[in-house]
Amino acid sequence: MDIGDALISALLEKSINKVYALAGDYVLNLLKRLEESPIELICMAGEEGAGFAADTHARLHGLGVVVVTYGVGALKLLNPVAGAFAERSPVLVISGAPGIRESHDHELLHHTIKATDTQQRFFNEICAETARLDSSRTAADAIAKVLTAMERESRPGYLELPRDCITRMLPWPLELAAPHIGKSDYPQHHRERCAQLLNWMRSRERPIVFAGPELHRYRLQSKLTELIEREGWPFVTTLSAKTLLSECHPNYLGVYEGAMSSVKVTSAIENSDGVLQLGAPLSDLDSGIFTTNLNPSTTITVAMEEGTTWSEGIEDALDPRQLLEIFLELGDKPSSGSITQKTLSANSPDIIPSFTPENNKPITVMRLMAALNANIAQDSILLVDPGDALFSTLDLQLTNESSFLTSSYWASLGFAIPGAVGAWGARPSQRPIVITGDGSFLMSVLELATLVRYSIPALVIVLDNKGYGTERPMMDGCFNDVASVDHEALACAYGFVDTSRVNTEKELWETFKRLQDEHRGPTLMSVNLQPDDCSTALSRLTKALGERVQSV
Repeated sequence: MDIGDALISALLEKSINKVYALAGDYVLNLLKRLEESPIELICMAGEEGAGFAADTHARLHGLGVVVVTYGVGALKLLNPVAGAFAERSPVLVISGAPGIRESHDHELLHHTIKATDTQQRFFNEICAETARLDSSRTAADAIAKVLTAMERESRPGYLELPRDCITRMLPWPLELAAPHIGKSDYPQHHRERCAQLLNWMRSRERPIVFAGPELHRYRLQSKLTELIEREGWPFVTTLSAKTLLSECHPNYLGVYEGAMSSVKVTSAIENSDGVLQLGAPLSDLDSGIFTTNLNPSTTITVAMEEGTTWSEGIEDALDPRQLLEIFLELGDKPSSGSITQKTLSANSPDIIPSFTPENNKPITVMRLMAALNANIAQDSILLVDPGDALFSTLDLQLTNESSFLTSSYWASLGFAIPGAVGAWGARPSQRPIVITGDGSFLMSVLELATLVRYSIPALVIVLDNKGYGTERPMMDGCFNDVASVDHEALACAYGFVDTSRVNTEKELWETFKRLQDEHRGPTLMSVNLQPDDCSTALSRLTKALGERVQSV
């Protein structure tokens, strides 16, 4: 087995069936090998789009792979891979590179900068592990080391393959098996601490679980479900963890992000006398610009980096995986009162009002969400760009687990359209629905061609408010304006099977009904909104952001 075959074998062993790629001369030999393998190549329009597609695939599958050429290709991945690092998404970057011999013989090769290891050093900053596959003796260990680190950290990895090394033969087999920590391997003092914390939660009158994206990245949803159902605890999520579990679950109360949240959700969690904050490190956007108001004396915080923190101390090695498993080992909750059930009935999640269209009434973003809520199919998966496209979706009620993806912490515009490609690649039975602003649309418009190329039945909804609506309330100027574009004509030029420009509620409703069952290929709806229109959540957020910007 040579290095190229070992690399493909490793991907197949990790159940990879699709790879997102862009051609370049330094990676052509590997792409040819992949084309001849059982792995399907999804050829993107641009490297940044390939990175975002691999990111969404990773979140849904457990590992996403992007293959690009050296320099001009790989460096375009720095933004999506940095986002994958921030969002704990295991994206494997495989970059072709100049051959070892040609690098030695010729100093000025195209796409190269400075030293041989310059590109790898860039990726060292945003990956769990990196390696260069330039030796047959070390290549197998390097592949295993990178994949193991990615699985352990749920973060990106990087492999660089010089093009004249792909045929070098390995002297021994590739072995990917990593040591697994079983339940019996947990330290006794962790078991004792978990028993103390579980008993404390059980003694609370108004316990609640505040769940975050780390539970999704480490595939802990089933354990969370088992725990909350056994204990009868209600739960809320961060915005980045929306649809961590089905939002129709009877214990679900809604999304909590500080001042941006509904009164019901805010009251339930901020008046709780026992909050289990689980896998939910709070970024500025997930905390409503740090407006969350949780009492440290009544909150147990458990996260992958920091471990477990509570009023009496810190266990920095006790992470969400261990805590959930030990909690479940500790057995059933003793029968007690019905305070938790009272909490559930009093704090059921807010539901977006039903939608009855009015003929000539202009559309607002909140009315758009009401219409979407009434028309979204259960097999849909939402991909949402940052901005009001994101904040307006806060109260959508989505049935399926893991059916909402966004760039929430990294907050990179241009995520959603290429993300739809990766979502379809990971879950081809679920229809992608993209919600994007007119500004972020322009940043990723090239990937409309990819949606058409693979007949992906995505519905792209463009919120056309003529600019960057998130920034206008903070500090307005011409820099917030976006060039006027005929989204409908542009999508038609790429080959979309249906497009519409909607101006009224009646047109909106009729377009939803027409596009609801369209699965021949991608469709687009451009929604005309007023420049000053925004969601309730965004108006709260931009007020806080504006005060911060203007105080600088």
